[in-house]
Amino acid sequence: MALKGKYWREDRNAPFAILLGTVETHCHPEAYDEAYEDLIQRARHPEGDAGINDFKEQLRTALQDTSKLPEDSLFTAAQYSDGSDGKFLSRLWRDLYPNEPLPAS
Repeated sequence: MALKGKYWREDRNAPFAILLGTVETHCHPEAYDEAYEDLIQRARHPEGDAGINDFKEQLRTALQDTSKLPEDSLFTAAQYSDGSDGKFLSRLWRDLYPNEPLPAS
C-alpha cells in the first residue's frame, strides 16, 4: 500500500512517522520562528529524551537507505531545497550531530 499525503499525522506508528513529524514541525518553511534551532538544541542535549532518540534512530535508518522512505514523504514534510532526500538528510544530520560521523549506507 502506498502511503500518501501527511500519513504520519494519523498514525504515529507508520513508517518513519517520528522522523517525518519532527521534520515537519521543525524544518518546514512554515514552522515557527526558531523551530530549527530548537531541534538542534534538543538533539544536542546530553541526556536526550525518548522522542529525540527515536527520531535519531529513524534518521539514521533513512540515511542508510533513502529508498525505505515512502515516496515524496520527506519532501512533503520539509519542502526542502536540497535537491534530494539524501542531501537533505545529510545536511540535517550534520547540523544536529556535528561530532558524529554520517551513517554509512
